[in-house]
Amino acid sequence: MAKRMIGPFEVGDRIGVGGMGIVYRATYTKNGAPVALKVLSPEVSDSEALQRRFEREISILKKLQHPNVVRYYGGGRFGAQRFYAMELIAGGSVEDYLKIKKKLPWEEALDITMQVAKALEHAHEAGIVHRDLKPANLLLTGEHQIKLTDFGIARDTTATALTAAGKTVGTYAYMAPEQIRGKPPVDKKTDLYALGCVLFEMIAGETPFLSDNQGELLMMHLQEEPPRITSLVPDCPIFVEDLIFHLLEKDPAERPYDALALQVEIDDVRKKIGEQRSIAAETLAGGTANAGGTRGAEELKAAMGKTKKKKKKQDSSPIYERTWFLGLCLSLVLGFLVWHMLPWGEDKLMAEAERLLKSEFASDQIQARDKYLKLLLTRYPEGHHAAQAAAMIIDVDKKEVTTQMRARAKLRQPPANEAERQYLNAEKFLQFGDQVTALRKFGAILDLFKTKDEYRIYVLLCQDEIDKILAQSGSESLASFLNKRLKDADTARQSGRVGEAESIWTSIKTLYEDNEEAKVHVAYAKKKLRDEDPGPPPWVGETPESTTNETSNGGTGNSQ
Repeated sequence: MAKRMIGPFEVGDRIGVGGMGIVYRATYTKNGAPVALKVLSPEVSDSEALQRRFEREISILKKLQHPNVVRYYGGGRFGAQRFYAMELIAGGSVEDYLKIKKKLPWEEALDITMQVAKALEHAHEAGIVHRDLKPANLLLTGEHQIKLTDFGIARDTTATALTAAGKTVGTYAYMAPEQIRGKPPVDKKTDLYALGCVLFEMIAGETPFLSDNQGELLMMHLQEEPPRITSLVPDCPIFVEDLIFHLLEKDPAERPYDALALQVEIDDVRKKIGEQRSIAAETLAGGTANAGGTRGAEELKAAMGKTKKKKKKQDSSPIYERTWFLGLCLSLVLGFLVWHMLPWGEDKLMAEAERLLKSEFASDQIQARDKYLKLLLTRYPEGHHAAQAAAMIIDVDKKEVTTQMRARAKLRQPPANEAERQYLNAEKFLQFGDQVTALRKFGAILDLFKTKDEYRIYVLLCQDEIDKILAQSGSESLASFLNKRLKDADTARQSGRVGEAESIWTSIKTLYEDNEEAKVHVAYAKKKLRDEDPGPPPWVGETPESTTNETSNGGTGNSQ
């Protein structure tokens, strides 16, 4: 079988496929050196834009010469096919490594992060923003050296832009908020956010935000705080968690200044953890040595038969230098360390959660949920506080979703999802005083989304509103309610309160435009707004029987 050749390279197995290129294992025939050969995919080779991007990737790799960046060897064109050769890394990617290991010890994850930070420092100094940092683009040598690769969508800040303004590029699970919005500045701090996602994934075995819905995943990056990694990996030091939170700040200005600053932070984290361990080890070792030394002296004294008692010399040293005082301090330190190292019990976790939940600040309530209540349920799923903790978590979830929903509405941002859109629509009727239609709409949301776990909180919020309405509702029908509101408007108009009257007519026109039951009332309101003669009002001929409640079932009726 004839060997396939591309220029001076003998092409072997395919080892990777990217957005615009295929990577093969190949051999440089002039010296037999193994290389990775990236070839522009035939199906996109006619695209002028992708050809320019491929050439841009080559020009970027030429700029980068660093131990933690895959090395570029050369490239060109073979017939109509563009290609370039680069360093062949035999160890696979961090993504492959995680598929085997599932999770990495935090020490190993920090080591990988440090190497990536060094690669980014070099790239950023050359004006290159990677924009697609993820485990699949981090290659591992046999010596566990990291090699950053795939600069296919990298941005060269020193060259002409190839990505249209406002266009989002990257991988959703690792995408920074500013990258999602597609607005500048997408800069070196964008790569640091992605690296924070990678660090989280290496330690926790999953990315900070998880969703099967891409739109929802992007909204999580924009609005939600990442979970505390210590709740997923209890033995992860708090200093590592703080570093991850720093990298995953929504505002780029709040993240580390650059990749070099990140390296300093990693060194600082290692130092703090080392000091913490050293203090604990020395304290424990010192206590053991003191006890053993005293015991050994007594045994030696007894063996030598020295039973003669000597007059004890009066200790005139300062109290803080006396043995009994130092021993007491040592006991207190050991007790403090042991107390803090032992896992909290169920009662203590609940007490701390209850304390934080009394706070008026949302951040404290979220901390109560994420740090204490979830941990309580994890450690004590059958405990006597488990049911109460689960209910408290739901209450905090409701408050958090409601706060975010109100903030979006206030800023005139679109709803986060369809359930939120319908919930806000149902609320409009409730605010207008129409409990009948609001009940129907909340019921319709309940029926539509009750089997979809991702909308669980909206379903619970709807159930709360339904319960309130049913507890307060009388026997009024929709027609009777609208008649009352139209009478209120007429009374306001006659009293000179024109604005109030027009507000009621406009609300009826807007809210009930598509409701067949309210067609007469909408027509009446429209004519009033145009200052036309509306004819007989809708309540003419109304009988007591017509005011009976049509339904109290929140899940039936016209849901508009």
